[in-house]
Amino acid sequence: MAKKRKEKEREVIAAYPNRRPYGAKFVFLLEKHTDFNIDGECIFLVSPEVHLRIKPKESVHDNGSGWEIFVEGFSTAGEAEQIGLKVVLGFLWSAIQGHYSARLLYHTPLPCVVYNRTQSQRKATSSLMTFSTSRGINNIFEPLDIVVSSNKAVDPRLLVALEIFASARLETTERARFVGIVSAIEPIAIQETYEDEKLNTLLSEFKQLLENSGIEQSLKSSVRGRIEQLKLESVSRAIRRLVKDTLPDDPDAKDIIEESYGLRSKILHEGLTDADLQEKSREAEETIRKILEVKILQYAKN
Repeated sequence: MAKKRKEKEREVIAAYPNRRPYGAKFVFLLEKHTDFNIDGECIFLVSPEVHLRIKPKESVHDNGSGWEIFVEGFSTAGEAEQIGLKVVLGFLWSAIQGHYSARLLYHTPLPCVVYNRTQSQRKATSSLMTFSTSRGINNIFEPLDIVVSSNKAVDPRLLVALEIFASARLETTERARFVGIVSAIEPIAIQETYEDEKLNTLLSEFKQLLENSGIEQSLKSSVRGRIEQLKLESVSRAIRRLVKDTLPDDPDAKDIIEESYGLRSKILHEGLTDADLQEKSREAEETIRKILEVKILQYAKN
C-alpha cells in the first residue's frame, strides 16, 4: 500500500506540474573517481513529500563530474526553497559521512535556485530508479533521509560549515586544504555575549575615558568598536566550548582543535606552515567530522 502511494505521488508530481508548480535546483560537483553507478537521468522519492530528479552533468570541472539535482512538487516558492536547502544540506552530509569530497556550484545568494516548472517546456520523462541494487548508493540516501526528515528549518550556519568542510579536500595545496577543513568549525561556534555586571561597568568607564581623551576622532571610533567587541566571547573560546559540548568523552578532541586553529592562524596571518601538516590535517578532519555528525543528529532530532 505504501509503495502504491509513493508511485501515485511521483506520477502526480511529474504529470501535473500545475498542481505543484514550484521546485528548487542545484549543482553538486563530485570528487574525481567518485562513482555511484547512476547512468542517465532518474527520479526517486526520499519521502512522499520530497521528489528528486538527478541529471548527470559531465565535464563540469577538472577534478570530476557532477549532478544537476531538481527538488520538485511544491505549491509555493517558499516551501520549495526550504526543502531545497534541506536537500542541499543532506547531500553535503552524505559526502562528509561517506568520506568523499564535493562542491556546490552556484552564483546566487543561496546554493539552490527556486523555479516554476510550468514556465519550462521540458517534461520529466525519466523512470523511478531502484537504488538499493546500486553499490554504495545508500551512502547518499540514508544520510539524506536523516536530514530531510527533520521538521526544523535549515540553520544557515550549519549549512555553510558543511559546505566548507565537504569542499576543502578539493583544494590543490595542503595548506589550502588544511585552512578549509579547520575553518569549517567556525560558523557553528556561536559566540555568546557576556552578561557580567562588573565587566559591563568596566567597559562603560573605559568608553567614557575614551570620549574625554582628546584622541583623534577616527582612531577613537575604531577603539570604541573594539570596546563593544569585548562584550562578545572570543571565537577561540566559543570553539573550545563547542568541542566540550559535542565531544565530552573524547580526551584528545580539545587539544587537536586548539592546535589546529592556532596553526590556521599562523598560516593566514604569518604565512607559516608545519612539517607535519598532512598528519595534523587528517586529525583535524576526523575530529571536525565527529563534531558535524553531532550537530546533524541534533538538527535531525524532532
